[in-house]
Amino acid sequence: MKKTGVMLTILLLSATAFSQRLTDYKYVIVPAKFSFLKQANKYNLNALTKMVFEKKGYTVLYDTDVMPDEVAQNRCNALFANMVEDNTVFSTKIKVELTDCKNQTVFISEEGTSRLKEFDKAYIQAFRIVGKSIEEGLQDAKPLPIPPVKPAPPVTENLVVQEAVKKDPVTTTIISGQLFAQPITNGYQLVDSTPKIVLKIFKTSNPDLYTAKNDSVQGVLIKKNNEWIFEYYQNEKLVSEKLDIKF
Repeated sequence: MKKTGVMLTILLLSATAFSQRLTDYKYVIVPAKFSFLKQANKYNLNALTKMVFEKKGYTVLYDTDVMPDEVAQNRCNALFANMVEDNTVFSTKIKVELTDCKNQTVFISEEGTSRLKEFDKAYIQAFRIVGKSIEEGLQDAKPLPIPPVKPAPPVTENLVVQEAVKKDPVTTTIISGQLFAQPITNGYQLVDSTPKIVLKIFKTSNPDLYTAKNDSVQGVLIKKNNEWIFEYYQNEKLVSEKLDIKF
């Protein structure tokens, strides 16, 4: 009995040290496309994975993004997230693993499962378990240090425009007209004054985040600075639309 108590103490101390070590990282790299899927951000799984780590305080990048010097010069300054599936004929099963630069696994989420037949709904249902497991299983990352502000050198107007385009490649548009949220199973349908269904949104474990789709695209609806933003990929470019929604 005494030996068992000693072993439990060692395991608890190891787990605490392990968790503290993860908080030393600032960056998490997420694949733009998971290997078991044929399309980037299929079922919004990549965007959801990115957002759950951002919620824990990490700076999260897709593996297709331009890496900051801190990561480009030393990959060991980042952790690498990957989703693993173990589907069967009757169920969808996924989990998220974190590895370091030596390919050593440092964190594994709880396995999310779903028996829904439609893959788009099944993966989202399974990810709710995965996302909650990540939120509860990881301590918050250390906040990034605020870099000193350097005075900007004088530039011409054309150079300013070019620099702005370089830093913000996302196409942002504002959709005019208010949309009204009507409850449906697991979410809402957003209709205009016609009324016409503009978008269907579905709940996740985060009340400020919905998966969203219409007849042509699927993406995520995010609440940023008290504004609702619909983000999706079009021709491999991220598009961001501001929506005026009344719930």
